[in-house]
Amino acid sequence: MSNTEPSVPELEDAPAAPRIRSSELPEVEDVDPPPTLTQPPREITEDTPLSSLSQAEIAALTEKMLNDNPDTRLKLIAEITPISELRAEYLDGSQSFVRQIDWLDAHGYTQFRRAARDGNCFYRSVAFSYLDRLLHAPNIPDTVARFRQVLESKEAGLTIAFQDDVHKEFSEQLHTLMQIIENFGIALSTEELLERLLEVSDYVSYFFRLIASAEIRTNPTPYQDFIFDQDIAAFCQSQVEAVDSEADHIPMMALCNALRITLKLATLSSHGQGPVQENDIFTIISPDDAMDRDLPPILLLFRPGHYDILLRPEPE
Repeated sequence: MSNTEPSVPELEDAPAAPRIRSSELPEVEDVDPPPTLTQPPREITEDTPLSSLSQAEIAALTEKMLNDNPDTRLKLIAEITPISELRAEYLDGSQSFVRQIDWLDAHGYTQFRRAARDGNCFYRSVAFSYLDRLLHAPNIPDTVARFRQVLESKEAGLTIAFQDDVHKEFSEQLHTLMQIIENFGIALSTEELLERLLEVSDYVSYFFRLIASAEIRTNPTPYQDFIFDQDIAAFCQSQVEAVDSEADHIPMMALCNALRITLKLATLSSHGQGPVQENDIFTIISPDDAMDRDLPPILLLFRPGHYDILLRPEPE
């Protein structure tokens, strides 16, 4: 931005969003509730036993360490990379993956952004893509207003699902980012937007977890047939709200339904043997009442256990 343009304000200080790097999820009964506005944080010193820390307290320490090291934080969503680099990783491995990557490359999906493998890759990738589409919308104010209206309509459901307003401390940063996009429009670049998102990305990502969980809790009918050996509440606690739980098709569908957004997911599979077809790679999740059909879909790339952001640059 030029020196004559107004400076983009800094985001408000935000409590650390949950991020736990443990590879094992806790049992449902052991999951700590999200921090609430009525629970002041206790002082943690070097003498505090690690075994006494809750998930939220460990997350706060993790977030502080990340924010103290900008180089680490920037790796949560990396720079744009040619998809040929991903292809090179599989040349000595899955040839099915190689063929599918070649198909993507040949059809214009030539770039991607790596997302950190910390259990939050799906929600963080969606959050960035969600905001970046606003920034590149033909009419930014109208599009932001439309997205904001859907978000606000879901906040009542969050209050019902969790019986308090804990979601507000997670949603404020998303609304702040949307306001910045609305105020500054194309004066804000994608990389500047990414930099500001990464300052609070776990915060926004966890809000999307709560959105998905509230959708499943308050509207269980479309999802309950896919949930086995758990009731709805237990599933949401362990598979959606738990801070390092990977997203599968259930929370993915729930988030798209709740936010009324369209997701186009490219899946690399080791099972394909013949010529690659588009319907072998892409799955489109688009609710009947999707309000973003005038925008490009959110594009993600899925490899077993991990999501990245897929890009299809416009021809110059």
